Amino acid sequence: MLRGFYVLLLTLLTSCQTWRQLNFYSDAELASIGAEAFAQVLKDGNHKVISSGKEYEMVQRVGQRIAVASGKADDPNYQWEFKLLKADGIPNAFCLPGGKVAVYTGILPITLNEHGLAAVLGHEVAHATQHHGGIRMSQAAITSSIIVVAGAGISITGMTDLQKVACIGALGAAINLGVTLPFSREHETEADLIGIRFSIRAGYDPWEAPKLWERMAEISSGVPSWLSTHPNPLDRAAELKEAIPQIIQEERPNAPATKVAVVAAQQDGVIL
Repeated sequence: MLRGFYVLLLTLLTSCQTWRQLNFYSDAELASIGAEAFAQVLKDGNHKVISSGKEYEMVQRVGQRIAVASGKADDPNYQWEFKLLKADGIPNAFCLPGGKVAVYTGILPITLNEHGLAAVLGHEVAHATQHHGGIRMSQAAITSSIIVVAGAGISITGMTDLQKVACIGALGAAINLGVTLPFSREHETEADLIGIRFSIRAGYDPWEAPKLWERMAEISSGVPSWLSTHPNPLDRAAELKEAIPQIIQEERPNAPATKVAVVAAQQDGVIL
């Protein structure tokens, strides 16, 4: 009976549109959470904050243009900050709710240029504008509650303690593999595609994004996509190559009239 209940529960969670958009937090609450977390990251001092130099200036320049392109530059719930952190061994970047962005120096050899960096920052900014942080926190609260309730139900069954532990562990694994990881990958894909739009609006070459993910594939751990919170880099590159021509056409009215940088990007005969 319990097994049938769990199967039904997981089916409902993975198929429910409300679950995909579940967010208990207002923009103001998310901004406060993001600002507090960002301040703690900088306070910990694990990585030196770089505040001058060509790489710093590039991060500021690209970041501000992406922020404007997102349409949230003047939104009081997005106080944009772009920090460059010295961490040559970390090929990563992140954006906390409210527009707090960190770029580790380790990703710059992979982005190679401003257009590649725009792909990364467009992706990260999209996470914030789509409220992915609030959705993930809300989903985590619900799944934690489900496990607690399930544990209470199991406690009154005739199972041995070992069986109860195994059952709860199986439920947690099922939720992780069937709900948490797929929706995390869904957010990553959504951020990829929206990030392309932001890059185009900011005047950058959208075709640098798939090139970036092809380079990222060379250093990836090789973890199967179904066990990862992120899609496979080569899959991301392939999906972007397929999506970019249509996005270019849709974003044509939003591209800068001056065609800053490489807005006139051309590939396979497609020109902005």
